[in-house]
Amino acid sequence: MESISLKVLNEILSEETREEYKVSENKGHQGIHEDDDGRQGEYNERFEYFQHPEMPKNIFLQLTFHTNSYGYDESVKNVKFVEGVAKTITVYE
Repeated sequence: MESISLKVLNEILSEETREEYKVSENKGHQGIHEDDDGRQGEYNERFEYFQHPEMPKNIFLQLTFHTNSYGYDESVKNVKFVEGVAKTITVYE
């Protein structure tokens, strides 16, 4: 079993250095649209994935961000480690 040092974790979680290690970003649940005034309990969600050179190759740190019910004031909702999955894309010509 491989381990991740506290130094690496601090670099990835720090707002000052985390952008250096960002590898991708995806949208999740989108419950609030631009023409909406917001509904109680709704939110928009996005995921950011980070990988540090000292981390195991296929392991990423995932941060989940949620907005408030008006679609702004984004905050971190969840922090977890995930394993990357290969994605097959078929191109038809």
